[in-house]
Amino acid sequence: MNLSASRFSLLGLSVLVATFILTPFFASAQSVNDCSFSRTLEMGVDGEDVRCLQTYLNSAGFVIAESGPGSVGNETSLFRSLTEAAVIKWQQASGVSPSSGVFGPQSQAAYLLDLVTQLEENQTALAPVTAQSAPTPTPEVAGVATSAVDEERDEAAKLVEDASDMVREAEEQLEDYDEDEADKTDLEEDLRDVRYDLYDALESFFNADYDDAKGLARDVIEDATDVLEDAGGESDKSEAEDIIDDVEDLFDDVEELFEEAEDNNDDVGDAEDMLDEAKDLLDDANDAFDSRVYRQAISDALDAEELLEDAKDEIDVVSKSDAERAVEDAKDELEDAEDEVNNADDEGKDVDEAEDLLDDAEREIKRAEAALDDEDWQEALDFADEAEDLIEEALDAIGGSDGDEEDAEEAVDDAWDAYRDADDEVDEAEDDDERGADDARDLLDEAKDLLDEAEDALDDEDWEEAEELAEEAEDMIEDALDEL
Repeated sequence: MNLSASRFSLLGLSVLVATFILTPFFASAQSVNDCSFSRTLEMGVDGEDVRCLQTYLNSAGFVIAESGPGSVGNETSLFRSLTEAAVIKWQQASGVSPSSGVFGPQSQAAYLLDLVTQLEENQTALAPVTAQSAPTPTPEVAGVATSAVDEERDEAAKLVEDASDMVREAEEQLEDYDEDEADKTDLEEDLRDVRYDLYDALESFFNADYDDAKGLARDVIEDATDVLEDAGGESDKSEAEDIIDDVEDLFDDVEELFEEAEDNNDDVGDAEDMLDEAKDLLDDANDAFDSRVYRQAISDALDAEELLEDAKDEIDVVSKSDAERAVEDAKDELEDAEDEVNNADDEGKDVDEAEDLLDDAEREIKRAEAALDDEDWQEALDFADEAEDLIEEALDAIGGSDGDEEDAEEAVDDAWDAYRDADDEVDEAEDDDERGADDARDLLDEAKDLLDEAEDALDDEDWEEAEELAEEAEDMIEDALDEL
C-alpha cells in the first residue's frame, strides 16, 4: 500500500484500531495509544488530537520533553517546536519522507500501520493468526492508480468502518444486557468470533485485498447485528428496513397523486422527474440493504423521501393526508382557543364576541369533516383554513394573541443575535482561510434570508410563521458553525 497516495478515511480506520484496543478481546494490547486524526497537525495548531499525538510519541520513545509541559503524563494540546522536533525524529525512524515535522496524511497512515504492528505483536490473547508484514511503501507515479482501484478502496474502507461501528454498538448493548446470564455468555462468545473477523477484515484492507475486506466486513455487520438484536437492541438493519418500507409507501402515495393530477390536467411541475429520481434512490437503498450496507440504505431511502416530498409540493393537488392534517390542526387550535377564552372569562373579560367566533369555527370544522367523508380534499382544506382564521379572530378579540406576538418577536430577536455572533466567527474564518468557511458563509446567507422572511411575517402579524422561520434560521446558523 502506498502511504503517500492513500486516500482512505483515516479517521474511520483509526476508530477501527481503537475498537480493537478498547475491547477485552485485545486486552493485552491496551498499552497501545490510539488517536483519531481528521486534520493535518502542524506548528501552531491546538486541540485534543495534539495531546493524543504527544502521548503516542512519548510512549513510542520519541519524548516531547523530559520534564514539564509535554513530558510523560504532562502532555499538552499545543503543537509547538518540541512537538515538531519529536515528530521529525519519529518520521525519520518510520521512513516518512519528507521528515518535515508536519503530521499529515502520510504520517497518519504510517501511524495506523504502526498500531496494527503493535497489535500483531501483542496477540497473546488471540488464536494464532498468520502475521503478514506490511508492504514496503513504494513511490507511485501520479495518474497511475485507476479510478476503479480508488473506488474499491473507498468502498472497502466504508464497509470496514461500518463493521467497526456495528461491533461497538453490539458491545455497548451487551454490556447492559442482564436478562439471562447464560444467554449473555453465549452472545459474548459470538461477539468474540465477530471480533476475529473484524480484525481479519482490517488486515485484508491494509494488504489491499479489498474484495476480501468487503466480504469479511459484510459478515461482521450481519453477525454483529444478530448479537445486537438478540441482546435487545435495535440495529441499523431493522431501522433501514422500516425506513425503506415507509418511503416505498410514500412513493406509492405520491405516484397515485401524480397520476390523478395528470388525469385532471393539473399542473405537476417537475414531479415526474423527481419521482424517477426517487425510484432510482429506492432501488439503490434496496441494493445496499441486500448487500448489508445498512447505513447507506438508510441514507439513500431518506434522500428518496426528500425528493418525494418535493414532488408532492410540485403537484397542484390537495392530498387526503394534507386535508386530514389540516382538519386535525384546526381541531387542536380550537381546543386550545377554548381554554384561553374560558380563562379570559374567569378573569372577568368580555368574551361574547370570541365565543361567537369559536362557534363559527366549530361549524367550519364540522363542514370540513363532512368534506373528508365525501373525499373532497380541497373543500375540507378550505373549511379548515376558514376555521383557523376564525379562531385567530377570536383570540384577537380577547387579546389572546399578545403572548404569541411577544414570543415571535423574541424568537426573531434571538435568531438575529445568533446570526450576528456567527457572522463574526465566519468573518474570522474567512480571513484565516479556514476549511469550511465558504460553506459556512453560504449557510449564513440562507439563514439571513429566512430572518428577512420572519420579519415580513411579523409585519403581517403571522406570529406562528415568524417563530417557525426564526427557529429554522437558528438551526441553519448552527449548521454554519459546524462547518468551521
